Amino acid sequence: MEKRILLVEDNAQFRENFARALERALAADPLSVTFVEAGSLAEARERLREGGLDAALIDVRLPDGDGLDLVRELNDGAAGRIPTLVLTAYLDHKVAARAMDAGAKGALSKVVSVPETTEAIRRLIDSEHSEA
Repeated sequence: MEKRILLVEDNAQFRENFARALERALAADPLSVTFVEAGSLAEARERLREGGLDAALIDVRLPDGDGLDLVRELNDGAAGRIPTLVLTAYLDHKVAARAMDAGAKGALSKVVSVPETTEAIRRLIDSEHSEA
């Protein structure tokens, strides 16, 4: 089963390396993932208009705004309620609470391991199926 996940992260090198590492980690998994990448809110909204996305990983601090605004948009129904995880370099209980208040299913530190991130993605996709 192939899933397309929007990855919104403004640091292009981190975004590309992160996406490839996660794709490799999930390659042998029944859950096949392709990341659709965006470096800003504007690019993310463009990718959303293109459609076909199953989930999203969204950085909080973006060059053109707050990633949590996008999380809210993805949970208001206009984009079809896409389940999200928030990524941040500055994860603490306040950021996690803000992410959950915005509608994210969880928040991850950017320094979390690839296995922990892939497990969070599996849970995110599973939550999508259990709510459908």
